[in-house]
Amino acid sequence: MKWSLNSKIMAGYGLALLVVLVIGALTYHSTNQFIALVEERRQIREGLANLNVLLSELKDAETGERGFVITGKEEFLEPYNSAQNGMNEYLRAIQASPALAMRHGDKLGRLEEVVREELKLLQEVIGLRKSDHQGMEAAREKIASGSEKKSMDAIRKLIGDIERVEQESFNKTTQEIQRLDWITRATIVGASIGGFLLLAFAGVFLARNISTPLNAAINVLTASAGQIATTTRQIATNATETATAVSQTTTTVAEVKQTAAVAVDKAGRVAASAQQTAQVSQAGMRAVEDMIGGINRIREQTDSVAASIVRLSEQSQAIGAIISTVDDLAAQSNLLAVNASIEAAKAGEQGKGFAVVAQEVKTLAEQSKQATGQVRTILNDIQKATGAAVMATEQSSKAVESGLKQAADAGESVRTLTDSISQSAQAATQIAASSQQQLVGMDQLVQAMENIKQASLQNADSTRQTEEAAQSLTDLGRQLKNLVSGMNR
Repeated sequence: MKWSLNSKIMAGYGLALLVVLVIGALTYHSTNQFIALVEERRQIREGLANLNVLLSELKDAETGERGFVITGKEEFLEPYNSAQNGMNEYLRAIQASPALAMRHGDKLGRLEEVVREELKLLQEVIGLRKSDHQGMEAAREKIASGSEKKSMDAIRKLIGDIERVEQESFNKTTQEIQRLDWITRATIVGASIGGFLLLAFAGVFLARNISTPLNAAINVLTASAGQIATTTRQIATNATETATAVSQTTTTVAEVKQTAAVAVDKAGRVAASAQQTAQVSQAGMRAVEDMIGGINRIREQTDSVAASIVRLSEQSQAIGAIISTVDDLAAQSNLLAVNASIEAAKAGEQGKGFAVVAQEVKTLAEQSKQATGQVRTILNDIQKATGAAVMATEQSSKAVESGLKQAADAGESVRTLTDSISQSAQAATQIAASSQQQLVGMDQLVQAMENIKQASLQNADSTRQTEEAAQSLTDLGRQLKNLVSGMNR
């Protein structure tokens, strides 16, 4: 089939217009996909940030609850009250993320149930602590049951699963963005070069044919080049806006990175504080054990004192028997002195010396009797004091036994508290490690967004180069038109 000149011209410029339309369509499609991916990542980032804030609030609430159970001070409940008031808002914000709700609807529903269950458990423990003087023991038993730990483990697992899935999705999204970037640049450059060559060929072809049809073709060429320039200018504007949006996203990610760094620092301080608390609790446990040992030694000494007092009482009774014997001897000596005096009186003058001796014996017997009475009085006082000491020693032994039992109960409570604080210290250490991993992930995200930003800027540069090429085509059309006009003249 032989084509007419007009058909060839129309076909050439129709092909040029088709190239322009293909460039615009592909660029528009790639730009829309890129914007959709960036918006999706923004929603996911906000949802994950809300999940991390929710988990942090729950940890602070649990720490405050433990502090209130230990001390009974109301100021430790401030983190719990804050979490109780803001939890509904966090849950609504998480559910409001379309991307998260579409991918993890079941997990988010389960997460809301477990969060409300955890808050209910915290409220029950706090209520038990406030109930009466035995509330601390009831609250401690409730904590020791492990129900709160199970809820927190379930919350951590759900959030960890969501973050793991989103990290995999982020890697795929990054690859998709790089692919779109390559396709867009290759399309723009290839189509621009092809369009330029096509239009150049059309210009050469027209220059070799009749000037009148050539003049009309040049007019079409000029209009098409203008359209190419306009379309390319719009593409350049869109690419610049995309680069600006990516720059803003990069800034936002950098701010999130700073927030993550602050969270890592805070988690480190919490872990250090928990370790110090565990050390203090262990020192308290050792002090209680030393106190129990001291009370046992006091009990042994008290038993020894009681045995000594019993022996003293027995010796006092033996002394009483000896005093009775001495008293009998004094009475007999007194009777003997009286008999001696009688016999001395019978003896007359020869018995005077014997009477003096009898009088001295009588005096000595009376002194012995008086001394024996005094000793008996003192011995009675000693026996009364010994009896009182025995009773006091028995009461002291009972008090020591009671104190030993109370010290043992206190030691068991401190041991349980030490175990709980050790678990909290381990959890704080795990939180610090997890926060450090999140910070590393944010560094990778910042680097990826910087790469996307550079690719967007390169796309904008390529588009501007295409715009300059279209402008060159427009200038070429004008020159050809002037040339044809000169040929006509």
